[in-house]
Amino acid sequence: MSRVECPLEQETLAMVQSGRWPHGCDEASRAHIEACNLCGDVVRVAVLVSNDYQATLRTARVPNSGLIWWRMQRRTRQEAARTASRMITIVQAIAVAAGVAVAIGIITATSRAFSFAPSDLSQTIVAQWGIPLLITLAAWLALAPVAVYLAVGKD
Repeated sequence: MSRVECPLEQETLAMVQSGRWPHGCDEASRAHIEACNLCGDVVRVAVLVSNDYQATLRTARVPNSGLIWWRMQRRTRQEAARTASRMITIVQAIAVAAGVAVAIGIITATSRAFSFAPSDLSQTIVAQWGIPLLITLAAWLALAPVAVYLAVGKD
């Protein structure tokens, strides 16, 4: 298959893209485009593409720069809040783990300390009320961060 080329094809395309076709070009260029099938096709296609481009530019809705700035600021604040809430969640998890460890330590220490008590009354009191109170304290320590998170969480 033979390839058909015109030495003025690029010049013709540049003329249409710059808006010089048909009124801003000379008679020789117009005559060549009418005589050359390749340049004629280039002009027809380039005019359609150029018209479509110009119509798109006229109908494009470019948002206000203030709106773009406001959206960027809002997104930045939201990302900062997400980062901070992740850190708060990590700190709360560490606090819950520490609270549970302290409660387990207290339960272990009190059960050993009162197992050697000389009085049967103190052993009865610790056995009856000490462990449930410590478990209640541990539950409060574990649930307090969850309650705070739910109270101040996003709606």
